[in-house]
Amino acid sequence: MMRLIAALLVWLIALPALAQQAPATLVADRIDFDQGQLVASGNVEIFSDGRILRARRVTYLRGEDRVLVEGPLTLLDGPDQILVADFASLSPDLRNSVLQGARLVLDERLQIAATEIATGAEGRYTQLYQTVASSCEVCAANPVPLWQIRARRIVHDREAQQLYFEGARFEVAGVPVAWFPRLRLPDPTLERATGFLAPDISSDDLLGTGIAIPYFITLGPSRDLTLTPFVTNTETRSLGFRYRQAFDTGRINVEGAVSSDEIRPDELRGYLFADGSFALPRDYRLDFDLELTSDDDYLLNYDVEEKDRLDSRLAITKIDREDRFLAEIIAFNTLRDGERNRFLPTPVVTIERQRRVPGPVFGGQLVWTLQAHSRWRNADEVPSGLPLNSARDVLRTSAAVDWRRMRITPAGLVWTGIAGLHVDAYNVRQDPDFPDDTFARAVPYGGLEVRLPLARDGANGVRHVIEPVAQLIFAPGERRSTPNEDSQTPEFDEGNLFAASRFAGRDQRELGNRLNVGLSYTRYDPSGWNVGATVGRVWRDNDIDQFRPGTGLDGSASDWLIAANASFGDRFLLMQRSLISDELDFSRSETVIRWTGEGHSLETGYIWLEADEGAGRPIDTSEWALDAARDLGGDWTGRVNWRYDFVTDDASSAGLGLTYRSDCVTVDFDVERRFTSTTTLQTSTSFGLGVELAGFGADDRGKRRRRCGI
Repeated sequence: MMRLIAALLVWLIALPALAQQAPATLVADRIDFDQGQLVASGNVEIFSDGRILRARRVTYLRGEDRVLVEGPLTLLDGPDQILVADFASLSPDLRNSVLQGARLVLDERLQIAATEIATGAEGRYTQLYQTVASSCEVCAANPVPLWQIRARRIVHDREAQQLYFEGARFEVAGVPVAWFPRLRLPDPTLERATGFLAPDISSDDLLGTGIAIPYFITLGPSRDLTLTPFVTNTETRSLGFRYRQAFDTGRINVEGAVSSDEIRPDELRGYLFADGSFALPRDYRLDFDLELTSDDDYLLNYDVEEKDRLDSRLAITKIDREDRFLAEIIAFNTLRDGERNRFLPTPVVTIERQRRVPGPVFGGQLVWTLQAHSRWRNADEVPSGLPLNSARDVLRTSAAVDWRRMRITPAGLVWTGIAGLHVDAYNVRQDPDFPDDTFARAVPYGGLEVRLPLARDGANGVRHVIEPVAQLIFAPGERRSTPNEDSQTPEFDEGNLFAASRFAGRDQRELGNRLNVGLSYTRYDPSGWNVGATVGRVWRDNDIDQFRPGTGLDGSASDWLIAANASFGDRFLLMQRSLISDELDFSRSETVIRWTGEGHSLETGYIWLEADEGAGRPIDTSEWALDAARDLGGDWTGRVNWRYDFVTDDASSAGLGLTYRSDCVTVDFDVERRFTSTTTLQTSTSFGLGVELAGFGADDRGKRRRRCGI
């Protein structure tokens, strides 16, 4: 009843504020008043224009038009600012205030303790005196936070979302480590602001020990620029940059660096990467990708990228339910030892249109494809020691139709008829194996496929599916030879076991009559576990020597394809695929395991590839890779990565990392060792250290569990 009566007394506080169209509302357990003042006690709450004051005792002085609050008190000023104090003097609308023995909490992440906090009548600026700021949890067991900033005065600009420090001293575990006469930092609510980002400290055998300090520059709501100077003790000087801009119809990203170092004295080194994507009229899309570097080793020296061939691309695409259009141009730049750019096909130009005909054609589905393709090399002559076709230029036009019709019988058999015709016309220059005149090649094919899917429901909702498949394809055994550059590495796996051709490009089409046979099994468990396996093989009418040894497809009968997989949601994945001959020799084998839990993650894989000179693999490949992370307790996480080459019996690379990530700070330490070397690239060991303080600028820390101490 008393709260109802108190609500009627709102005029005592509201009268002065009504003139400013900002009435306040008071609710309390008890109210005493006379002509000069009003005293509210108990559970007191005052509401005014989005601000809420909670206290045990509030006194309103009518003559001074002030509200005196005896603490402990809490003032909620908007969704992201909380003030806690022992005593306060406020205006009736709670804007103009002075708090003593106070603490300001911003976005529940950064807290600033002060002897006095004053807020102006307009509410934009808050001044704090004799302050200690930290985002670390402080408790009785650990009264000194992991880090804190002491300052003579802090000004919080709510409109600009900035904190200005005067006479600041940065302390770690209570020990002063840095002093700043003036310091500006973003408050926790600010998404983007011009200023310095967290620095990175690194040490490298080649570049030396140094520091990189990124500086972020906002250029409006849709553009920004980041400049990253990097200096070391070995005369390495580098300036990195990144420019980003978003448009109404797309975006661009440009990054690069300019460097000078002792690895290549008296040379200016660097790289430039750019990419973008834009929506065009009529559902077309423009994509571009530019990759440039000054020399072969720069990207590895500065840990930018591990690619050994760069590709720059410009493409216009359109994809919808029935059509696909592609027009692209690609330029390559090799970083490999022994390769020269003038003997690489650059540029490569492709224009392709593919369409699925709506409605049935002869009772089935018809897809047609038109393509124009060219590959040009800058070289006109071939030096001794290189293949005679090293300067070859190729122009190709292609047309194809593929037809498929499926029928299901009452017994559950799935019959599918397939047919197609692929026609290619070539004009080849600077290759003695082919005439200069235009010539053509046509490859028809036809076939029949039969499947018998069998399903059975087991206990607890488990479902078992077994599907035997046989596919018979008829195709000519001989066709005119064509230059082959886009089909050098055919694959054989469960994805193309029943494909009409297992070549990746159009320079080669799979020839000869053949029988593709496979058997697959899948177990679906409602708990999330799924297990599957596939066994398959290809038998040919004649061995026409179309596939190289090492592909698993050579001979009159292919190797046995054996694949297995197991998964449990997104927490566990096992994939294994092997190609095994009748003599139990492996031509290739691959195993991948991914395991993710609440406190760990693991990804490891092993690959074995038989030597294949035509695919650029002169020796066998046998490599094991491991990437793992483990929660070490508290806020500590350990990481390890490892690459080992069993052919050379040596590690390729290895790394260790340790991360401390709490509610108030992130510390990353990494050490990486690269064991491989070339004539121009040496082995190296690098160390990296990064520190990021939470509470300045928006991040995800507000959702993390807060801890006291380390």
